[in-house]
Amino acid sequence: MTTLRLVGRPVLNLAFVVAVTVGLWVLLLRLSDVSDLVVRQPQDVLAYLFTDPEAGENRAGVLGPLRQTVLDAGIGFVAGLTAASLLATGMVLSKGIEAASMPVVMLVRTVPLVALAPIITLIFGNGFACVAVMSGIVVLFPALVTIAFGLRSVTPQMRDVVHVYGGSSWDVLRRVAYPTALPSIFAAVRISVPGAITGALIAEYFTTTDSVGKAINTSLALYQYDRVWALVVTVTLASIVLYLVAQVCERVVLARFGAAPR
Repeated sequence: MTTLRLVGRPVLNLAFVVAVTVGLWVLLLRLSDVSDLVVRQPQDVLAYLFTDPEAGENRAGVLGPLRQTVLDAGIGFVAGLTAASLLATGMVLSKGIEAASMPVVMLVRTVPLVALAPIITLIFGNGFACVAVMSGIVVLFPALVTIAFGLRSVTPQMRDVVHVYGGSSWDVLRRVAYPTALPSIFAAVRISVPGAITGALIAEYFTTTDSVGKAINTSLALYQYDRVWALVVTVTLASIVLYLVAQVCERVVLARFGAAPR
């Protein structure tokens, strides 16, 4: 499969999502009864970032916090996905690990993150560790369920073949389960991208100062609605683009392993 075919569909998906999002944005603003002092149209955001006399300064005030948020989300993404992969592997190898870990995971996932945030901040402080924990919590549960489902999709016949040739349960996992679970693993990656950004934004209200979450909160307090809308638009576009990157990586890897990319 050529590179153009591998990348073409995700790019078309990106264009479609952006077009639909902008269309819904304009439609909802026209149907809503919100003051024009508060709402901003797409052209207003573009002018704020690119054509206004202070556009350079405006972009700096948006891109700086965006870089911090992407870094925070990356920390949570890696932490949550790593923990999910390790837990899923342990759950497949041992029923005891599943029985011990799932109640804790369910408890942490059930409690609203906003309610946990002050406690997590008190324990881990206002640094990267706090962001990693809060963003990782959002990533952990859906990634864990998806990866565990993929690892358990090995048929009994395939498992018996490995055992017949003297393989252990670890060999089944390494040689059969992981390759079979690649679509599920990449599905977990795609799910985790927007989840990590959501978790990072929530964490930033309590932690890092130069970030999108904190900047939105500060801009709202100062009635800087142009900056608020620009921050929301840029972080949304960053989430969509990162999702696209994950989708492209999925298609390349699956094509490499002979699977049909979706």
